[in-house]
Amino acid sequence: MLPRDTWEPLTIACDESGNDGENNLNGNSSVFVHASVAISTDVAHKLMDEVRTKTRSRANELKSRTLLQPKNHVVAHWLLAHPDLADRCSLVFVHKQFFTVSKLFDSTAEEVAHSLGEDMYENGAALSAASILFFAGPGAFGRQWSELLDTFEAFLRSATVDVARHRLDELVARFLKILTTSESPIRDFLGMAFTGIQHLEQLSMLQLGEGLKERLRTADPLLAAVGATINEWKTRSGRPIAMIHDDAKELTTARIEWLKYSLQHPERIAAFMAGAGVEVADIRLADSKVDPRIQVADLLAGLGRVVAEDLLIGKSHPLLSRVDPMQSRFSIWPVRDNMYPQNARETVSESHRLLGEDA
Repeated sequence: MLPRDTWEPLTIACDESGNDGENNLNGNSSVFVHASVAISTDVAHKLMDEVRTKTRSRANELKSRTLLQPKNHVVAHWLLAHPDLADRCSLVFVHKQFFTVSKLFDSTAEEVAHSLGEDMYENGAALSAASILFFAGPGAFGRQWSELLDTFEAFLRSATVDVARHRLDELVARFLKILTTSESPIRDFLGMAFTGIQHLEQLSMLQLGEGLKERLRTADPLLAAVGATINEWKTRSGRPIAMIHDDAKELTTARIEWLKYSLQHPERIAAFMAGAGVEVADIRLADSKVDPRIQVADLLAGLGRVVAEDLLIGKSHPLLSRVDPMQSRFSIWPVRDNMYPQNARETVSESHRLLGEDA
């Protein structure tokens, strides 16, 4: 177990799998996985040496695809069940489409509620509404639903102000088409989002980097997953967190500073989170080729993503029983029960309790 009786930073090493940047809906993967390990360099060296021996791999940087070969499945099971990783690894799963749906609702309807003094995060309303739209939207709105999400993502990825304005107009048209032609009961949830569509102009400024050092890329799951990972280890250890991350061009100095500030001041997004901030001692990038801890995280991320991708198509992967216990409670993953407000409220309350108990 991790010691909780010191304020010395806990060092974690991280890598990811399924990174398509902000291309969440039409990328190469439907799932993004961010893996982290809290192990020593010596332990990581030993694990990687054993994996190479067991797989007879001569690769300079061994990847998860080697472990996913049928002949090496036993090695994958061995690694995932290794005692040196027990309680010392975490996998944050991000369902990219659910992430996009949540982003759409949070940046529109939630902003309206916030201006009226209602915290939709605290009462679980935002999670419930996003879950309803995710699970029921395709059946209720058909192709119009996927077209709306594609237009929203295109808006977020706009390269210039003029392009963003044009795509925002397209998004308004998509909303109106659904709202004026659909008779589905969940149309009202989409209507809630439409009432706050003017708030997307402010989001666009962040996406474009207007008045900032650079674009913030708020639609990139990597940034959200880094935050979720740090929150996970904070709840486990109660200590400040120092993160060593595989080199990622998205994690620039400006974005790292923004992440650190946001994690230390979560009340900027949700007032009820006041006092639940995380002290981030450091976030630095390193070459995975020279840090075996990152190599271990890379293997875990790749294995986790394949398992999750199978789940999305209704298959149960042989490694599921090993991967499931590693899943972080802060994963961004759709849960049908969260369509019900009471369940969503309890989910949010539990996360807040975990984050705040050591504050």
